[in-house]
Amino acid sequence: MSIHAHILATLALALCIAPASGAEQTGEQSSAPKRAEALKLALERLREQQNADGSWGKRHTYAVTGLACLAHLAAADEPFDPQRGPHRKALTRGIEYLLAQQKAGMFPKQGHTWIHGQGFATLALSEAYGRSLLCTRKPDLDLKRLRRVVQQAAIAITQHQSTSGGWWYTPGSPAQHEGSTTVFAVQALVSAANYGLQVDEKALERGFEYLKKCQNPDGGFDYKLGPGTVSMKEGTAAGVATLSLMKKFDYGVMIDGMKFLHTIGHDAISKERFPYYGHFYGCMGMKLFGEEMAAQEKTDAYIAAVHATLLGWQQRNGEWPQRGWMIQNGGEDGAYSTAFASLCLAIPDARLSIFNRRPPTLPESDSREENG
Repeated sequence: MSIHAHILATLALALCIAPASGAEQTGEQSSAPKRAEALKLALERLREQQNADGSWGKRHTYAVTGLACLAHLAAADEPFDPQRGPHRKALTRGIEYLLAQQKAGMFPKQGHTWIHGQGFATLALSEAYGRSLLCTRKPDLDLKRLRRVVQQAAIAITQHQSTSGGWWYTPGSPAQHEGSTTVFAVQALVSAANYGLQVDEKALERGFEYLKKCQNPDGGFDYKLGPGTVSMKEGTAAGVATLSLMKKFDYGVMIDGMKFLHTIGHDAISKERFPYYGHFYGCMGMKLFGEEMAAQEKTDAYIAAVHATLLGWQQRNGEWPQRGWMIQNGGEDGAYSTAFASLCLAIPDARLSIFNRRPPTLPESDSREENG
């Protein structure tokens, strides 16, 4: 038996997954029309929810605007095509809002957090820049400025990495760190590197190592590195999704993480404090894991089940309602949940660079362009 075959056999035993039936294998394909219709309604709703200044959200506008822009980028092959009309305009206005808020790539802290806004805004701007390289229709934006801001934002993220290798909610906190804040930073850096910008590879590797050290014997991930915490459900999904972006796949860590997610099941995440966050990263991790392991028939079944749940939650007006912590604390409006759910539904279409194990092939002239 080859090493790869042995790994697959170990995976099947670890996850206790029987060979998928024909219906399970085609679950994502058969749900594609429903997903497309749901995404169409969602983008229309997001356009209605956009604020006058081009932002989305009410308290954490940098993070929610980043999510909404990513939802637009993930939903179309040509997101900047004039034929997309109001959706193209909404996306461009969102990007312009983010560009106007940063200073040398640094976004101000909103509420209790900086890294959520910095991470999602950087990721959105990076993916927007990358699509400008790959799409036929170019955005009506200053692309040199966009590239420069993404480069500066990636540097700012690296500069505020903790000594542990993780990141904290606020900048200038070298002794503090936490897992969910670390995933936002790492994913933004991966996206920037995917599109040819200079990223400190050592900082990125330290971020990956921090997350791996947070894994418990049961395969789940701690809230933060150190004693006294237990495995999180949504946090494990985020850790698995982020570690799936490592160039060198860590099979042991990933198999244990996947086993944990399959053991708790996606319904458990639906009942947690941040179900949209958990479902998004759970599906992202499954997609990337299946791609690496050539086991899509197994991971697609999980993704299809989550998508069925999300489709059942969507309201007639295209919005997804707040659930969990957001209801209890009034943290955000429906743009947050709608953007997250939309991103989750768009994962199989793989239009964002972080939805793929391999970075995109860039035009030669752009890959040689100087950073800055």
